[in-house]
Order: sequence, then C-alpha cells, then structure tokens
Amino acid sequence: MPDEVATRFAAHARGEGGKSALLRRLIDEAVGARHAALANGAGSALPAISAALGPSTKVTLRLRADEMAQVVALAEARGMSRTQWITSLVRARLGVEHPQTGDERVALRAIARELNRIGSNVNQIARAANSDARSNRSVAVDAGLLAEMSAAVDRLSDALRQALGRSAGYWDTGA
Repeated sequence: MPDEVATRFAAHARGEGGKSALLRRLIDEAVGARHAALANGAGSALPAISAALGPSTKVTLRLRADEMAQVVALAEARGMSRTQWITSLVRARLGVEHPQTGDERVALRAIARELNRIGSNVNQIARAANSDARSNRSVAVDAGLLAEMSAAVDRLSDALRQALGRSAGYWDTGA
C-alpha cells in the first residue's frame, strides 16, 4: 500500500475508533460476518464501544520470555489473545470493564434468552388479567405458575450473579 494511502487511512480511522476497529468493521461488512453474528445473537458491542470511546493508543511492553509464556498461557486459558488479556487486565485495574470469556458470554446469552421468555409469559398473563378486568370478569391467577416463574427468575438471577462474579473475580486486582 502506498504511504500516502496508509496515512490517509490512518487519519480517517482515528475518527472511526482506530485502525483495528475500522478494519474489523470493513471486513465484517465485506463478508457479512456482522450480519450473520447478529442474526445468531453473537454480536459484539466492542466496535461500537471502541468508536464511542475514541481511538486507542498503542503501548509497547517488554517482558522476559518466561513472563511472556505465562501471559500466553493465561490468555489461552481465557480464550483470549495475549493483547486482549493484557488490555483486559489493565482495564480491570482501572475499573473500566470485566471482559467475559466465550463460555461466559454463551451463559449470559442463555440467561438473557430465558429471562426474555419469562418476560413474555408475564406480559401474556398481564394482558389476560387486564382483558378480564376490563370485561368485569374475575381475574383468575394460577398461583402455581407464578411460583414457578418466580423460582425460575431466582435461579436465573443466581446464575447471572455467578457468571458475572466469575469474570469480575478473575480480574480482581485486590487493590
């Protein structure tokens, strides 16, 4: 790529969340990956967050070989690249965010889907009760169904706290 084109691209990318964010978005658009990911519920808010926060600054870090091997091992265990892992560690120390692993994101999506289903059921119950009330009919409430939904919400709340706690606990710096 000619230097002039690279310079113009870098200047344009500054207003788009940085070169990596812009390249990721362009590639996603070119191959339709973003559309497919969003359709499957696997979309990421990271590019939008990056764009909203502005461009990033590159930092160079020197580590001994044994330290780098530890970083690589820890990153791989979390399903991250070493850069993602180091960035996440620094951001956790700064109190910015607690990134989740792929497994944690899957668990959180499953919890969200189940909560949506329960919310839909609650809306149907409310609609039926409102319809009965407007028609001056007595409102019949299935106490067993409400108890089941309440227990399901409690289970999902616990699962959500555990999933978020695992992620936050991993990055806890103790300071």
